[in-house]
Amino acid sequence: MTTATATPDVAEPAPHRGRLLFSLFSLYVIWGSTYLAMRFALTGFPPFRMAGLRFLLAGGLLFAGLRLKGQPGPGLRQWGAARRRASCCW
Repeated sequence: MTTATATPDVAEPAPHRGRLLFSLFSLYVIWGSTYLAMRFALTGFPPFRMAGLRFLLAGGLLFAGLRLKGQPGPGLRQWGAARRRASCCW
């Protein structure tokens, strides 16, 4: 006959309330500013051009951020695959 040994409960770390509130506030401000920027931008650009510019800017910022962190850039094969996928959107 074997006896079951109770494992001690591992205490989970207490959530950082300040960090959580800061994250939610950041989400609110960034998300809200996106809608505000779109409201003003659509008065000067057609919707699809504005969406394309947004994606181009976001991709450029992500690419620059990864390059600054030391990640290697995509090779010729990856650029070709991205171009083929992008051509499906047109």
